[in-house]
Amino acid sequence: MAENVLQAQSNSRRILSQNTNPPGDDGISSKPYEPLSPGALPPDADSTIPGLRGIPPDSDLLPSGPADDSNNLGARSPAQSDQLAPLPAVRAARTVGSRRIRAAVDEEAVSSIPNPAIEQNREANPPAGATERDNLPEPAIQRRAIRPDPEPFAPLGIRAGTVTLRPSISTGLRATTNADGSSDGSGALLSETRLRARATTDWSRHSAWLDFDGLYDKSISGEDYSAPNIALRSGFQLDLGERTTVKGEAGYLYRQEDPSAPTTIVGTSNRPAVQDLDANLGVRHEFGKFFADVRGNVNHTTYGDAEFSDGSTISQKDRNNTFASVALRGGFEMSPAIKPFAEVEIGKLMYDEAVDDNGFRRSGMRTGVRGGVELDIREKLSGELALGYLRQDIEDDRLNAVDGLSVDGAIKWSPQRGTDVDIGILTRIEGATAPGDSGSVFYEGTMGIKRQARANLDLKANLFASLRDNKDGTGWDKGFGAEIGATYWFNRFFGLDVSARHELTRSEVETRRTNETSMFVGLTLQR
Repeated sequence: MAENVLQAQSNSRRILSQNTNPPGDDGISSKPYEPLSPGALPPDADSTIPGLRGIPPDSDLLPSGPADDSNNLGARSPAQSDQLAPLPAVRAARTVGSRRIRAAVDEEAVSSIPNPAIEQNREANPPAGATERDNLPEPAIQRRAIRPDPEPFAPLGIRAGTVTLRPSISTGLRATTNADGSSDGSGALLSETRLRARATTDWSRHSAWLDFDGLYDKSISGEDYSAPNIALRSGFQLDLGERTTVKGEAGYLYRQEDPSAPTTIVGTSNRPAVQDLDANLGVRHEFGKFFADVRGNVNHTTYGDAEFSDGSTISQKDRNNTFASVALRGGFEMSPAIKPFAEVEIGKLMYDEAVDDNGFRRSGMRTGVRGGVELDIREKLSGELALGYLRQDIEDDRLNAVDGLSVDGAIKWSPQRGTDVDIGILTRIEGATAPGDSGSVFYEGTMGIKRQARANLDLKANLFASLRDNKDGTGWDKGFGAEIGATYWFNRFFGLDVSARHELTRSEVETRRTNETSMFVGLTLQR
């Protein structure tokens, strides 16, 4: 049955392709049907077999019912086809006309010369696009990603324009076995208060800073003792072009004289005050891989009166002095992180009184020669270290010059994140007051280690040592000390401090021997 249907469809298409102009029809012949695959249709058969809809292809009749999409599986017989109602004249004419128009268009497409489509002028007549919607959906609210603060307990500071001030105050109790740090000192319970503040700028090119550190101890019980210590220092840096830099610093220090120093008057009831006022200014210029640095320095030192238990005092004005020097430094850049240098310093020590109370003229020239290296390995290691020779001449022929090895340096090292190590080495020449004594060379070294064990827990340790080369024949004085402590922060502004410290000094002179152990517990407020 299916084969007969396919054969009938093929024959009907064949008849249409052969009779392109049937009698009485003036229309244009339609394009013959060609299957895409050869052999898709059976050979031609009788053209009288009904078409796809059960109606002969050349019939003007259409089925009155819905279209038959059953592929003629239920086709009517010729007798049944004759019983179909005739198509109305209007509808038949319309159907025949549409067929003729489609056939004419197909014939023209086949017989005419190919003509590509006219390209549309998009500028004059742009293609119609999708109409933009006015009621677009509202995007979802974007949630801001909050990153954790790497230093949740660090001080925020007080900002005023381009300057940020970070103040802090600590107060607590210190129990000590030697209140004044002398050879015959006794124990006491001290009230200790420390005020610190640091101001920095965030200028785009130049920079400036200011540091203040004040400490005050007062006895609550035990040995009567009170001592203020104040340190104030500021500095700036000006970048004059890419290769010229100007640096300057100034500072003030109020302290008490070291009881183990050879210049300390024995038997006093107080520790005489010492005030240092200094300033320096330097200019540095780079020439390719080489650089030159010239720096001027001025330092003025004054000493307070020594007091005795009976109320008498001794003036120490003959020890007041001013030191001025000029240092020339030159070096080259071995690498951006390592810069070796050589330095020459020339200065003069001038006492306020040309002749002291014992009749000696102690003023004189000072010279120094050093060689060292500057280090700058970003955040890991920075600073400088120098080694050389230092000599202080004295105008009085009865006194010998004071000279010795010079070691100076300041290094900041961070072996790993959260750990900071500060190393400082200092060499200075100390004057003398005793007849026939020229003075001494004093060396001091400190190392501070700070470790952030947790975000709110800081551990610290300090080591310090000192050596004094006495030129009066009493040998070397040696000092050692260590301190450990911790700070636990409850929040950014409030913390708990605990620390323990031990210091000692060994000397051939009994009055210079000291020994002290102390413990501190207090609170710290910071902003």
